[in-house]
Amino acid sequence: MDISRSREKLNSFLGYILGRSPYEFGLVPDDNGFVKIKDLLKAIREEDGFRHVTSSSLDELMVTVKNPLLDIQGDLIRARDRDQLPLPSLEQGIPKLLFIGIRTRAHGHVMNKGLAPNEDQAYVILCSDRDLAERIGKRRDPEPVIITVNTHKAEDLGVLFLFAGQHIYLARSIPIGCFSGPPLSSTDDDRSKPKKNKAIDKRVAPTPGSFFPDIGETFSNAPHKTGKQDKLSWKHNKKKIRKQKETFRGDY
Repeated sequence: MDISRSREKLNSFLGYILGRSPYEFGLVPDDNGFVKIKDLLKAIREEDGFRHVTSSSLDELMVTVKNPLLDIQGDLIRARDRDQLPLPSLEQGIPKLLFIGIRTRAHGHVMNKGLAPNEDQAYVILCSDRDLAERIGKRRDPEPVIITVNTHKAEDLGVLFLFAGQHIYLARSIPIGCFSGPPLSSTDDDRSKPKKNKAIDKRVAPTPGSFFPDIGETFSNAPHKTGKQDKLSWKHNKKKIRKQKETFRGDY
């Protein structure tokens, strides 16, 4: 197949994925029909005949094909014709069990905090087909952890599921108690625990019932610092406090 025909084939294939059936490939467009280019590339590289496609291939397609079916804006891409793009909707008879593949490093966090969307998504993406969940999970982790969601328990707690098509369901979040997964390893469990404050001066051994301020940062035996040194010390302490704050994002 010559280069021009190859580009036309890619143009048609991407037009179909983004304009008609993104969910078939585990892709969930935003409200404007966009998906991230990196997610699209991971999905189409799973298909025979398209494993070679890169972001450069998309750029070449846009300038060489007479009627490109795509619209690229920054790191986002969508189909120009989205008239046949199905929208997520409420549906009766949701499967009792849905699945999601998460990153191994997020296992402990999810089991202790619940499932929340990734930073670049508005919904938790769930699959009624376990193999599809594993396939999508492998785009982020070569050995994803499969989490099983009990939709009946989740709905009892007020979770609303949307059917997106082709085995794909969406939810804003899934609280703990509504899903199960493999037992946590000691490493996973340690990752999910808050980091301890190590600011206490290790030169003083604490005793039961005693309280020791951060000697090294508040009550120094050195002469009192003034001027520029005081400002630098304040900025240093502020940075340390900021680093100790825990944030909750579903990075899976």
